[in-house]
Amino acid sequence: MAKSLALWLALYRARGGADPAASGTPPIPEGAGPLVWLRQGPGSGLAGLGLLAQRLRRARPDLRLLVTPVAGTTEAETEAAHFPAGTAICGAPEERTGPVAGFLDRFRPALIVPTGAGLPTVTLAAAHDRGLPVVYADALMTIEDWRGWRWHSSLASALLDRCDVILAQDGDSLRRLRRLAGHALPIELTGTIEGSSEPPPANEAEREALALMLRARPVWFAPGTTPADEEAILAAHLRASQYAHRMLLILAPADPSRGGEIADRLAGQGIEVALRSRDEEPEAEVQVFVADGEPEHGLWYRLAPVTFMAGTFGAGTSGARSPMEPAGLGSAILHGPAHGGYAPIYARLAAAGAARQVAAEEALAEALVDLIAADRAAALAHAAWGVSSGGASAAEEVARQILQRLPGASQAQGLKGAA
Repeated sequence: MAKSLALWLALYRARGGADPAASGTPPIPEGAGPLVWLRQGPGSGLAGLGLLAQRLRRARPDLRLLVTPVAGTTEAETEAAHFPAGTAICGAPEERTGPVAGFLDRFRPALIVPTGAGLPTVTLAAAHDRGLPVVYADALMTIEDWRGWRWHSSLASALLDRCDVILAQDGDSLRRLRRLAGHALPIELTGTIEGSSEPPPANEAEREALALMLRARPVWFAPGTTPADEEAILAAHLRASQYAHRMLLILAPADPSRGGEIADRLAGQGIEVALRSRDEEPEAEVQVFVADGEPEHGLWYRLAPVTFMAGTFGAGTSGARSPMEPAGLGSAILHGPAHGGYAPIYARLAAAGAARQVAAEEALAEALVDLIAADRAAALAHAAWGVSSGGASAAEEVARQILQRLPGASQAQGLKGAA
């Protein structure tokens, strides 16, 4: 590998920096298996990394995982990504030689997986110097990034040359990365890694019984609601019900203990309501079914042709559930403008015509009336399923590329069956 003056200068400018104290990082994951560092970058979804981590752990149960989300990631977003038990999660080291060296000395990863946009100069150089394999996955190179890197093409080429394989999100990123690389590097198109954990399960006998009870009724589902967005959701439901006779809203509060309070409030407004925790049923006269108690999102996604992702209307909401849950279970997706930690997924869904964004209550009501027609909802749901299945395929290919470069790679045989 040729030496790069541009890289030497970049590392010279990044020299030094304080080595973060061990107390500021999580315990090293227990076990004797190799450790893989998943380093999230801008434009790479945390939920997709959660799916990738699950694929890796299934194929290699002895694998230890370290995840460093992008700055500003909330605890709720990390939990919603469903990383396997025992995964260590902490902030990435500052891109200076001291912090990166201290981080690598502490965790001693067997392989590093940077993702998304941006090339972590110090991390890539340190990995190469230590002989660590690098799988640059979910690689994104926007036109803005490419224009910036053109003026530092020799540095970009040197950094890309320190990756064992580069797996691009899309065709545009693939072409730009190849132009920056300047020579034949292993750059492949795998698609975007996006998803959540396996689709939430459901009791099939109960699904069949409820489907029979709800036959011919327009049904929509709002998971993870909070007081901040329930007023708009309920107002949209009442407005849409004027045009869609016998419409049913299944409302699952983020805090199930609020179920009784919500039911009592709705009943006080003259709304016919049933409560799951009281073993009540969504009978013909029921307008709102409050799904409190144990989470059963897999059941409601399968029953509702349309899902509105609560927590996406903005102030005071969290957007903590991944839109890949309904996408993988045949429910059309509506959402507000606040995307939380799932912005890359919502962008991908929008590009595929697989979700519809609404601005507020009135627009939500209009979208409900429009989508409740079976053919419209089915078209949106089908496109969303395509995005969901594509993200899972990308995760499987990236996992294969990682596993074959780890010590004991023969243990990774049969990945597809395990995944």
